[in-house]
Amino acid sequence: MNQQHDDSDGPPQKKIPTLLTWTLGGRNIHVEGSWDNWTSKKPVEKSGKDHTILLMLSSGVHRYRFIVDGERRFIPDLPCETDNMGQVVNLVDVHDFIPESVESVSELMAPPSPDSSYGFHVPGEKEFAKEPPQLPAQLYLGVLNSRSSEEGCARPRHVVLDHLYIEKGWGSQPLVALGCTHRFRSKYVTCVLYKAIER
Repeated sequence: MNQQHDDSDGPPQKKIPTLLTWTLGGRNIHVEGSWDNWTSKKPVEKSGKDHTILLMLSSGVHRYRFIVDGERRFIPDLPCETDNMGQVVNLVDVHDFIPESVESVSELMAPPSPDSSYGFHVPGEKEFAKEPPQLPAQLYLGVLNSRSSEEGCARPRHVVLDHLYIEKGWGSQPLVALGCTHRFRSKYVTCVLYKAIER
């Protein structure tokens, strides 16, 4: 009697969030387990194609099973055992992992970048004296400026999409061409508007 009283006066055991997932179908799904001595059935909510429930469990090994449409089931791909009644239950090992030292998790961290991968080049006077380009280099790759082959046009680059292009003076007939290319999934659509130039 005194021993039970001493246990109740101890600090409450820390609860750890534990996610249980049922992936084998069904409509009405519950879960029961040894965390409350099999006294309650908790509903498992549908999450996408699967059913999941987040439980706050104490540290240790817990036994549980799902009740799918009134039938007791277990997940064969997860750790399981047979209880005293001959029924198969799943096992979950709950523990709050805290590494003993930072070095023990060093292999999980990304390696540092080498110093040679960083650098800064100060532009000289010649670079500052150059005139800036009228257009960014990638905008010269517009559909209106490309020459199509017999097999068809090349796939436009993503940097030229949704830009309006204008070009003047094609051939002997003076005209203006406006064009814009859009993409929908893997298809590209280019709309071109031609207008003759009046002299």
